[in-house]
Amino acid sequence: MRFVKDGLDISKIDDPVFAISRMASADDSPKTVNATIGSLFDEDGKIVAFKSFYDNFDKIDDRLKAKYADSPEGNKEYKEAVEKHLLEGRIKIPHDIIATAGGSGAVSLCLKDFLKEGESVLAPDVAWASYKTMAKEYGLDYQTYDVNEIEDMLSKMQEIATRQDHILVIINSPCHNPTGISYSKEEWRMIIDTASSLDKKVVILDDVAYIDYSYDLTKAHSHFDLFDEIADNVLVAIAFSISKTMTAYGLRLGALITIHKDEEVIKETHNALVRSCRNIWSNTNNAAMIAFSKTIADEAFYKEKAEAIKLLHERAMIFLKEANEVDLKLYRYDEGFFITVKMNDDKMSDEVFKGLIEEHIYTVKVYHGIRIAICSIPKAKLQGLASKIKKVIDNRQNYNQ
Repeated sequence: MRFVKDGLDISKIDDPVFAISRMASADDSPKTVNATIGSLFDEDGKIVAFKSFYDNFDKIDDRLKAKYADSPEGNKEYKEAVEKHLLEGRIKIPHDIIATAGGSGAVSLCLKDFLKEGESVLAPDVAWASYKTMAKEYGLDYQTYDVNEIEDMLSKMQEIATRQDHILVIINSPCHNPTGISYSKEEWRMIIDTASSLDKKVVILDDVAYIDYSYDLTKAHSHFDLFDEIADNVLVAIAFSISKTMTAYGLRLGALITIHKDEEVIKETHNALVRSCRNIWSNTNNAAMIAFSKTIADEAFYKEKAEAIKLLHERAMIFLKEANEVDLKLYRYDEGFFITVKMNDDKMSDEVFKGLIEEHIYTVKVYHGIRIAICSIPKAKLQGLASKIKKVIDNRQNYNQ
């Protein structure tokens, strides 16, 4: 006898990332490389927690920590802080900001409220796995585009426009998870021009969860300038993660920014989204919102973040240099927490994944790839890692021949 509604996935959830991470943690070999953890770790193997943020958090009166937020849409000061920190005054047309339960909450809201059951959502083929599970949760048809090919994304948008009135395309840039791709301003212009040329309603969802770890922060925000140029048929939604920005993964705070030329459209969208916020998580963490608002005015935060970005870049250069030397095939990497080794197919990914575990190297399988979380691997353990991965790939290929 089943009481949950028909169509729900009732299989046991065992997230593969958490499962392989547990396996890595249990391996006490000195050779162990845990490339699974998608959080920033320091060179001593400890999770980074920005002192600037947590000092501000600790100064908050306990009664404010206990208090509900001012509204399901988030505190006024928090929304102003997101506007200042993320948008930097770049958006001139009507827009709105609401607080969400992490960047995940922002993405989930869009999938819930912008498409009807059975309609297609378009997402990168190599992507954060939760895009697909969220789409399935809301009864959506999950379509993908080649993350390396802007033209493929554009043609898929046009194809979907021939069969449904609403189009939602997910773009995870800058610092794409898991490849590290960041689309250029020119590539973004192509996306906006194509969306604006369609005679259907288009939502461009830009997931910028990792934007604060871009190597060139001015460049990372520059495509926001183009959002003022969208046509009337286009709405832009930006999913932002305070959890990532402030190294506060467990506090689950984010924001959803919606942008459109018509103020009335923004008001209607705001009302629908806030209603969903109230019905799903009620309101977000009051203390985290206060701490974020204070921390973005704290110079110590920007110094800590700059050091984190420098460390990420150094780690990436170690891995990329060696990968180039041994001809290890990678997806395009520009910046970010992750680098992904390119596989011919998922069968090959499975074989290489198993072979790496035999060598005490723990990774995450993605579509046609193996994800390496450089964000959490000390530089000493990155030395020689690309060569070891290439050796496992070569051995598996020879074995299969």
